[in-house]
Amino acid sequence: MSDYSKEEQEHVIKAVGRFEQMLRLKEAYYFEHDDLETIIAYYLEGNFHQKALKAIRFATGQYPDSSVFLLRKSQLLASSGDFEAALALLEELEIFEPGNVEIYITRGGINSMLGKPEASIAAYKLALKIDRSLEDVYLFIAFEFQTLQKYGQAARYLRKCLQMNPDNEPALYEMSFCFDISGKYKAGIQFFNEFIDEHPYSATAWYVLGHMYSGRQDFKRAASAFDYALVIDETYTSAWINKAGCLMALEQYKDAIACYKAAIKLEEPDGYTFLHIGECYENLEEHQQAMDYYQKAVELDEGIADAWAGIGVLMDYAGRSTEAMAYIRRAINLEPENGNLWVLLGDMQQRCGDYQAAEECFEKAITVSPELEEAWIYFSDFLMLQQRADDAFVVMTTCLQYHHENARLVYQSCEVMLRAGREAEAMLMCEFALDLDYKMHEKMLEELPSFGLNSEIRRLIDINRPI
Repeated sequence: MSDYSKEEQEHVIKAVGRFEQMLRLKEAYYFEHDDLETIIAYYLEGNFHQKALKAIRFATGQYPDSSVFLLRKSQLLASSGDFEAALALLEELEIFEPGNVEIYITRGGINSMLGKPEASIAAYKLALKIDRSLEDVYLFIAFEFQTLQKYGQAARYLRKCLQMNPDNEPALYEMSFCFDISGKYKAGIQFFNEFIDEHPYSATAWYVLGHMYSGRQDFKRAASAFDYALVIDETYTSAWINKAGCLMALEQYKDAIACYKAAIKLEEPDGYTFLHIGECYENLEEHQQAMDYYQKAVELDEGIADAWAGIGVLMDYAGRSTEAMAYIRRAINLEPENGNLWVLLGDMQQRCGDYQAAEECFEKAITVSPELEEAWIYFSDFLMLQQRADDAFVVMTTCLQYHHENARLVYQSCEVMLRAGREAEAMLMCEFALDLDYKMHEKMLEELPSFGLNSEIRRLIDINRPI
């Protein structure tokens, strides 16, 4: 109703009132075809399905040859879950009006609801055979190809949609999604740059271009693209948020905070916006400000594990380790499969002298997040500090099953082997590490004590020096 003019609203209310009066009095009034369409649309928009069905029954009685009302009945049956009856009605309609595109669009929508994307695509294509200018149908077909995970096919139809209407924002977002989920960021950057060449004032196009650059970890160009989107539309909240994320990645924390605060002025913030502001302040070592924003985050959304963890880390900085661990545990309760949280708790337990609890935490970390480099380093370092180099060797042997091409962990394994008295194996591991990343050895000489003090290791470093 909000899309109607005042005069149109009055007409709708009058028509609906007259129809309901007829039902109340159990009489039979005559209605113009357009008025019945208006009444049915009013009920459907308001989700008054039973009233809509009564109006459709009345309309098909008064206008038995009208396909419009039969189509509405089919759509209503589908929305009520009676898909079989809805499709059967469409089949009847198709016999009499094979050139009615609404039949095929409705059939496509019903098959989509039934989880039959191939049948849905076939129906939509029949609609396009009748009328190739149906912009939304290209978009509908793209959605079905996305369901089938055929993102190239989806993109082909999205291109057609954008050729017809470059201002179709859903099509731009869906095109970005196709490039993103298939990891084709380079192709996405090329496509959106070409699109922008023709439509330079499309804020949405600049925004999705920023997403493509972010996907390639090119945060400087991404931030620039989000900037252009904001020049065109300074109220584009998502552009402010995403620009802030890029600036965080670039360690420009003050500028990131300014962007997040600009977003807050435009829309009611969610807890994650406060979380990210807190992270920025923490990185700037403004701990009280960081604490304030972490607390705002959990006040708004108690389910944000990282905010609880942030509070815990700040308390740990302040020497309140016992309280800090309570907050880390609260975060773990929310995300028990988050290895970073288990590492945090293990490190605190270790510093508090509860070595058994620390070991359990580190073991849990490598179990739930074997992909996490930091977990293996913390666990093996912990075991070596406990004079348990053989146990550390077992841990790092398991680690290399996951990370045999991770240079940092291969160097760590070399250190563990030296500490466990497995010098021959350590030399082989050292050569492998140098082959993976020769330059990293400079940092490892400082961080890994046995590695740095071993003369044979230094000899291997010299003879493996790149020419």
